[in-house]
Amino acid sequence: MGFVKITCLDDLQLNSMNMKKCIFSLLTLFLFTAILSSCSESSDNNLEDDLTLVQLMEVKANTLTDAVVDISKSKGFEIITVEDGATVKNGEGGDNKFEMSIKLDHINGIYDYTKGMTGEQSTLKYAYKRYFNKVDDSDNFVLRLPKEKAMRPWKLYEDEETEYVNDFVITTTEYNYSYSGGLSFDYTLNSEIEVEEEEVGELYVDWTLAGEIPLDYESKFTFADGYSVGVEFMIGEAISYEFNLKKDDDILFQEEVEFSASEESEEGELEYSVTIGNIKIVLSSESETYMVYRGNELQEGATIEIVKHKNNGEGVAFCRKGRDIKITFADGDSIELSEFITDDTLELMDKIFSSMYDMKFVKHIVDKIAQEVYFTNIESGSV
Repeated sequence: MGFVKITCLDDLQLNSMNMKKCIFSLLTLFLFTAILSSCSESSDNNLEDDLTLVQLMEVKANTLTDAVVDISKSKGFEIITVEDGATVKNGEGGDNKFEMSIKLDHINGIYDYTKGMTGEQSTLKYAYKRYFNKVDDSDNFVLRLPKEKAMRPWKLYEDEETEYVNDFVITTTEYNYSYSGGLSFDYTLNSEIEVEEEEVGELYVDWTLAGEIPLDYESKFTFADGYSVGVEFMIGEAISYEFNLKKDDDILFQEEVEFSASEESEEGELEYSVTIGNIKIVLSSESETYMVYRGNELQEGATIEIVKHKNNGEGVAFCRKGRDIKITFADGDSIELSEFITDDTLELMDKIFSSMYDMKFVKHIVDKIAQEVYFTNIESGSV
């Protein structure tokens, strides 16, 4: 029996020693991994530090180009760049603003697309064609419709022989449509979108027309992989706009412009900046000088020239192909932004940002169905 006890004790000691060795090995592995990671990060930072400004610009421009290409291949890109159909362009789609106030609790619930009515029946219900039936309660406004309808807004209220599946889901958690005529308009939308049970992204729109600030507009689409694109416009005492493309919280591209009236100058004052990664070019018309920053450090000896292309409505926006920027360094070398960001990439950026300002998907799908549901709920007495 004593022998057995000694054997058991030795086993316990052996197991204890093995466990200690295992723990020590794991700690060593973790420490070694942390050191390697630290060295890698430090190495990456050192590599960037060793690059010239031109080389760094090329690296950041390539990162931006990769992001734009990734976005252009996504379903989210198809949604935000959805086109008008002929009937919608000709004003037959009912996209004019109606004087009404629709809140989320007026339309909340789960609504499924059903086979449409005949052409004769639908003409009798032009203001609120009932194509969406409420199938369940929800605190949100949930639309389930075929992707073929969602991506062809002009076909939304057309009967078709094809049997579709409701595989396009829009879950709206915030909604406000308030219009009382004239310039009094207040709008908010926050929606998550799934296609074929796959998360595509989140769409946010917020804009007002009223008072001292005639126009204040913001829209943002966050893709499932963490990329996001956004625009902001404001027209009031000053006129400003911003275009941005990010990966999570990291800015890959950002362009900002602000015009303000000036008693001293007929042209007013201009504040302009364009950011690509950690390189930022800034202009103030007050000082009439451009500055180039690498991180937070001012780069001495660089001169900048604006190369104008065309006025496309956004005027000075590089990302809308409105201008180009030429940088000449102290050693005489010069570059233009368009040398790093190709025409194909700029074409995609222009399409993305112009679409974010005119959200056709929102107007032709979400708002139109919200109005249908709202009028139907009024008639039924539920609002």
